[in-house]
Amino acid sequence: MSELAQAMLAIFIAAMCVAVGAWAYGTRYWLPMWSVGFRKTEWRNIYMRRTIKGYAGFILAAGIGFVAGGIAEYWGGGW
Repeated sequence: MSELAQAMLAIFIAAMCVAVGAWAYGTRYWLPMWSVGFRKTEWRNIYMRRTIKGYAGFILAAGIGFVAGGIAEYWGGGW
């Protein structure tokens, strides 16, 4: 495995770990809203913003991981 592929593997693993953490963060705020039926409470807007931030972080981290994998496969000679 080339040095580029090794570096991309490290980035891929780190990005997937961040993605799992971001998913857990988003889910931690989504589930309370879901369980009470999205009633208008004082916490609903705060939880909604945190949920969106968590899932946006998940999408961003997963995208970075897939880009790193693509670079490793295309230019790095594959894993």
